[in-house]
Amino acid sequence: MKNILLKLFKRNTTKQPEPYDFDKSNPLGDGGERVDFTYTSSLDISKLDMYQQNHIQRYLFAEKNIDKNLACGDFACGTGYGSVILSKKSKSVLGIDLNTKVIEEIKKRYQSIKNVSFENKNLLEIDFENEFDAIISFETIEHFTEENIYKLLSLYNKGLKSKGKLIFSTPYMQEESEDAKKLGFHLTFYINEEKVKTWLEKSGFRLEKHYYQNYQTHTIHEELDNKEFLICIAEKNA
Repeated sequence: MKNILLKLFKRNTTKQPEPYDFDKSNPLGDGGERVDFTYTSSLDISKLDMYQQNHIQRYLFAEKNIDKNLACGDFACGTGYGSVILSKKSKSVLGIDLNTKVIEEIKKRYQSIKNVSFENKNLLEIDFENEFDAIISFETIEHFTEENIYKLLSLYNKGLKSKGKLIFSTPYMQEESEDAKKLGFHLTFYINEEKVKTWLEKSGFRLEKHYYQNYQTHTIHEELDNKEFLICIAEKNA
């Protein structure tokens, strides 16, 4: 989410917009690393800020594109709200994140959701085999070097059952600017459809379809003039 802190929060007001304070709006955000809000069935999405709306739409998209009663992995789950969204349709959801503080907090926050569990792990050290029907991994691969993207996708492939589904997103064609590098979140830039297809094919996946998203509409479309995020659905080869 490097580009998040490089934007101003847009409000419907005649006053000059103030710089967006990411940590104020997202207490577990780590300066732009993740968005943070508590998900409930009564949540009014329209009340979320534009970054939160952008993120939640990805999980609502994933929920629509998985079958019922599946075992799901939510890898790089962040503050866990997406795992809870997936749990409404899934048999079980395992959320994994590298940040110990975040995992301990969301374990308490969502302890009443019995088909969701959270673990603190490095994704490059996971060792699942034929365990998940679907893996969701939003805003993840760009945090790794290209060499480790292959490793990560291969680990996802190993963890999925035959014909299992991988749904993930990444910033689209993010430039390797000095500002982006200073933030230090992302390690791979200029990610496009061709690169993703190559990474997937070399990791045992078939790209089924790709979509786009931006901060203006939030919703996910097959075509957009302004492409800020690439969202992909892939299937594990037999």
